[in-house]
Amino acid sequence: MEQLLEEFHCHKDVCTRFGTTKSTKKVSEVWSTQLTLDKQKEWDNNPASNNVPVVAKHHCFNEDEAQIESYIAQHHVDQSVVNFVKMHPLNHFSDHILQLCNLLNASSECTERAMMKPKQAYRQSNLHVAARLMF
Repeated sequence: MEQLLEEFHCHKDVCTRFGTTKSTKKVSEVWSTQLTLDKQKEWDNNPASNNVPVVAKHHCFNEDEAQIESYIAQHHVDQSVVNFVKMHPLNHFSDHILQLCNLLNASSECTERAMMKPKQAYRQSNLHVAARLMF
């Protein structure tokens, strides 16, 4: 179990693409479009690009696209927020198994009950700013 957790923590970065927000995705789309247009203008304004064979141009465009995609992917990684809420208790389960001989004696009920009142208060609170909705 401990080895699996260590392996998960080594590879948990694959989950970052699922932790991007809508605003991050919108910014990434705008940046991707803008960077592509900038590269295209750069090629159009370069007089030496007229002498480059079509196959070489295509290869250069593919390289530029790959560079833009890697830049956008890095932006997603930098801006992603992935909360593994219940991952920390797993670190203690192997100790509990060794101490208590089975996992049935270990329970997360106490923490769940402690979170019930804040969750209920959040659900009942006003989640929207009324002033913004009026305009």
